[in-house]
Amino acid sequence: MAENTSPAITMTCEVCSEYYTDPLMLPCLHSFCKKCLIKAKEKQGSADTSLKCPTCDTSVNLPHGKIEGLTQNLWFEHKSKEASIKKKIVSKEATSCDKCDDSSDAAVMYCCECGQFLCDLCKKVHKRNKKEANHKLIDLETKESIELPAIKHEAAYCIQHSEKLTYYCKDCDKLVCQICLNIHHKSHNYNYYIDEGETACTALKESVASCDGVIPPVTEAIANGEKMLEQIVTRKEEVRQEIKETFEELKAALDKRCNDLLMEIEEIASAKRNSVEKQLDRFRKLVKQASHGRHLASSVSERTDPGEVLSVKKLITNQLEE
Repeated sequence: MAENTSPAITMTCEVCSEYYTDPLMLPCLHSFCKKCLIKAKEKQGSADTSLKCPTCDTSVNLPHGKIEGLTQNLWFEHKSKEASIKKKIVSKEATSCDKCDDSSDAAVMYCCECGQFLCDLCKKVHKRNKKEANHKLIDLETKESIELPAIKHEAAYCIQHSEKLTYYCKDCDKLVCQICLNIHHKSHNYNYYIDEGETACTALKESVASCDGVIPPVTEAIANGEKMLEQIVTRKEEVRQEIKETFEELKAALDKRCNDLLMEIEEIASAKRNSVEKQLDRFRKLVKQASHGRHLASSVSERTDPGEVLSVKKLITNQLEE
């Protein structure tokens, strides 16, 4: 079975690199702080009713053209707050009191039940209150290692109306507040969100099981495809080398044939040149002999002594006749 290659889920926004504040989830399943998405939308221009995901660049149509219409990611909101609180507890960083008006007072305790950092004065008041006397408190100044508690989560509020999200609209598949219900979902099939939690978890587990059946063969197909790409590159290099070697062989054969033909034509031309030169030599010799014979014959024919003429006539006549 193929390995799970899903990236680790972090509780920091990819845009601001801080813990999520009011995280909203896009249809591509990437989440960002509300303020970060508002800034991203402002860069795109207010006339555009869509938004490009800062991570994958997927274009998302905004419900009613507003960022507030996107899905609140309460899971990330709670986990981010939990991570932030635990970081403050573990790192012993200076933290302001959550309860008193003067936020400059440094917290010395954290109440696990109230989910609040308390200064020294608020801690004393906390312990004297009968309802809060038995709450588990963590001393922020202790040097000993501490077991971090599960962080208590506050109620979730509607991003549009600041009312508690108490209903779940089955038709729209979303959490809604009382105002949302009265305005947009009154005729829909809805229920209290607490009663729908178990059903939602079951549906998600079924989706996970479905993915478990799809991801391994697709991952294997990807591995096969990547292997095929490697084979294509390897085979391409092999064929390139074969082509180069073949053309080198053909080039060598053509060069040899070219040289052979050049030598052959040189030999033919040389033989013909020799033949013509011999013929020319004979013609030159003949012209020379004929000219000499003619000159002698002309000179002798002018002689008046018959003996002189007859003594050379035969040789001159024979030479000229040849």
